[in-house]
Amino acid sequence: MHITIHLGLLVLWALCSFLAGLVFRFLQARYLKNQLLQLEREKLENHAEILQLHKKLSELRAANENQNGTPVVQFKEKEANQPTDAGKNKRAQ
Repeated sequence: MHITIHLGLLVLWALCSFLAGLVFRFLQARYLKNQLLQLEREKLENHAEILQLHKKLSELRAANENQNGTPVVQFKEKEANQPTDAGKNKRAQ
């Protein structure tokens, strides 16, 4: 039993397979490129948001440094004639 295939049909089949592979690879590469561009855009948006938050934080810190919002409480000065421990370390009798 002999199988005969026309040489032209074999070349046509190989050419169609080659073209189908090229189209598939082109579509796959385009999809991956679009996905990569989308991820890069997302990354840039996230970085821009981080920079805006850092800017707001630095502005808030600068505003807090410029304000004297924290009151300074001074301790009472000890009187010179009063003993230093004032009976704190005595035993109860």
